[in-house]
Amino acid sequence: MYYPITAAPFRKNSGYTEVEPCALLRPYVRCFWGTSAPFDGGTSMQDCGLVIPDTCMDIIFHVDHTENRINGSFCALDDRSSLTLNEEAGTAGTSVFAIRFYAWAAFLFTENSFSGSKNGRFSIDEFFPEIKKQLEPLLFEAGSLTDKVHAAEKVLLKNIHTERSSPDLMNAVHYMISMNGKAKISDLTSCTAVSERRLERLFDRYTGTSPKNLCGLIRYQMLWRDILFDSSFDPSDAVEKYGYFDQAHMLNDFRRRHMMNPKEAVSLAKKYADVGFLQYKDLLSVL
Repeated sequence: MYYPITAAPFRKNSGYTEVEPCALLRPYVRCFWGTSAPFDGGTSMQDCGLVIPDTCMDIIFHVDHTENRINGSFCALDDRSSLTLNEEAGTAGTSVFAIRFYAWAAFLFTENSFSGSKNGRFSIDEFFPEIKKQLEPLLFEAGSLTDKVHAAEKVLLKNIHTERSSPDLMNAVHYMISMNGKAKISDLTSCTAVSERRLERLFDRYTGTSPKNLCGLIRYQMLWRDILFDSSFDPSDAVEKYGYFDQAHMLNDFRRRHMMNPKEAVSLAKKYADVGFLQYKDLLSVL
């Protein structure tokens, strides 16, 4: 039903590669991603990108193979765009490995509330101490990105707690997606038979944001997929499909989320497919 994408879904190079999870983890993990090899100190470290709201949360490990140490961080749900450089990952000899959860599924792997975490970056220990403890030693032993994925899958399957799932939350998210992200809070309370106040508390605890905000992010993501992949995309039809007042409202909302208009966004996504790596000045020229 729902498959969020990045600003550059065609991107695949030594600095960034996505790997699909196994079938058992697919409802919870959007993908694993990372470097196919340690940074060499050359071009791969200068690769840059636009990070857009993808309705996901990421655990990111920076593995320093020279110093034999790992630094990591947890990126909570983001509702704003930002620019990133791979050189932030570390020096030559450093590789990156990350787990990207759907925002409404990450709570199955932690005992902590995500309340107040929106747009935040935290220590992995703060939310996922067991996953960090069990996975970090395996990342040193894993030789390839595929090996790291297999190691991570085993750790995640041992640490998933489906008993923490909230049927009310999941029913509300399902309804949001089925309605292309244009559901109103009154619709959500009707379909879940849960009060608005309780829904607000559930979403705050399990996703770090409100139902209204998450619904808007889902709508933006579904619109972005249509813009990029639907060859017959028609703005007028999209206005009705996604519940915008008019085309201006839709374009303004997209620009607010994506930092550029749809034409520029498509151009950037295709440019990654052509050149593999982008220099910072190239990205700024699009913006």
